[in-house]
Amino acid sequence: MTTLTERQIGTYPNPVFTSITELATCVCAQIVADGLPDVCFCGVIPGEAASAMYQGNCAKKCGMAWVRLVAVAPAAGVGVPTETPGNCAVGIGYEVEVGVLRCTPIGTATEPPTPAQLLGAAELQHADMMSMRRAVYCCTGSRDWILGTYAPMGPGGGMVGGAWSVSMWSL
Repeated sequence: MTTLTERQIGTYPNPVFTSITELATCVCAQIVADGLPDVCFCGVIPGEAASAMYQGNCAKKCGMAWVRLVAVAPAAGVGVPTETPGNCAVGIGYEVEVGVLRCTPIGTATEPPTPAQLLGAAELQHADMMSMRRAVYCCTGSRDWILGTYAPMGPGGGMVGGAWSVSMWSL
């Protein structure tokens, strides 16, 4: 069985993959542009859920940013699914998840994180939330995208953050 390597990326081009990789590039660039701490991993991930295992093994960084495909359906436009028989002539609508998880203070068995540590983690979580929002609105293809709801994630596994849903559409 052949595994996918960087050399093979782009072998199977399609508008869904193109939009998702474009958005991931925008998210990674926006984190840097906003002066936020770097993450160990930033890019596209496959599968049904983001896993903190992608946070990397960094000596001085902790965290991950991602874009992930959530669902796909025939659609007449962005956010407009169609259930018309013979709908193969319409476009394709898809939902993606854009998220950031970072290490968070967890305290010890006898002492929880301090209020100042929790406040700092919340401030960074909110800064990441706004940075992802800017990335979605400022990215090149965003005219066919709708930013949905932001959902906080964590602090399971010592990671905290959140993810936005984004509706996309293409022919």
